[in-house]
Amino acid sequence: MKLKIRVSFLILCAVFFCLSSGVFAAADADIKSIEIPSGDKKHMQDVWSKLGNGGSHLNLDFEANTGDHPDSRLLVYDGTSGTIKFNNTNFQDATEKSRKRVLREFVEVLQGSAVSDQTQQVIMGSISALNSEVSMLLIPLVTESASADMYTAMIWINPILPYVRVVFGIGAILLTIYLIATSIADLFYIGLPVARESMDMKANNKGRKKPFGISDDAISAVRETEASLKSTGSYKNAYMLYFKRRVLTYIILSLCLLYLIGGELGGLIAWLLSLGSGVV
Repeated sequence: MKLKIRVSFLILCAVFFCLSSGVFAAADADIKSIEIPSGDKKHMQDVWSKLGNGGSHLNLDFEANTGDHPDSRLLVYDGTSGTIKFNNTNFQDATEKSRKRVLREFVEVLQGSAVSDQTQQVIMGSISALNSEVSMLLIPLVTESASADMYTAMIWINPILPYVRVVFGIGAILLTIYLIATSIADLFYIGLPVARESMDMKANNKGRKKPFGISDDAISAVRETEASLKSTGSYKNAYMLYFKRRVLTYIILSLCLLYLIGGELGGLIAWLLSLGSGVV
């Protein structure tokens, strides 16, 4: 349900932004009111109590030469009338950093409250409609809360992990067999001219570009060796050329097999996640 609210809110913001960007940007600097349904007034009061003494967490910092601001709060909740009052003047005069800070805290507290999903959608949609700049700030704040929960995801897939491990084991065995078989076939292709000519002839008869089971590395190594003899007269060892091209493949596959067989895939994932968080 929370996800539906976020999606609905994003759509609502986009519609309001497209239809009214020019209108709301030029709106009079005043206070806008948003009525809260009677069933959510109590929950909204709880939200208000978590935002500091009298909403002190919603105080803004203002740009220089913007005049006096007797009340520096962006939002005020009136529990008697059940309305949220949005101070558009304060928002326009506030610094970008304080805008983001105040809106982020309000959104986080509201989404973690017992206020109904429908009321939350009305509140955030109404606030975004008051000013196009508010809409542009609220969209990333709402999407930030839709982060990936890796721990819960692992709990959900834990029952199928034994089967996944079996699949990984079968994959590791097949990968090892494939690597050995292709390497042996490549060595035969490189070292036995008679076998190579026979393979090439069969491939040509069947309309294939290369013999079945022979890698591009082996074919390129043979062609480079033959070209060196015809052009410069210097001999290039086909086996050395082949292993130079294949060494990276062997290293990568060996590491993959090591992590799969040794059960260290979790450690690798943790390392990659820590690396990514460091970059971010």
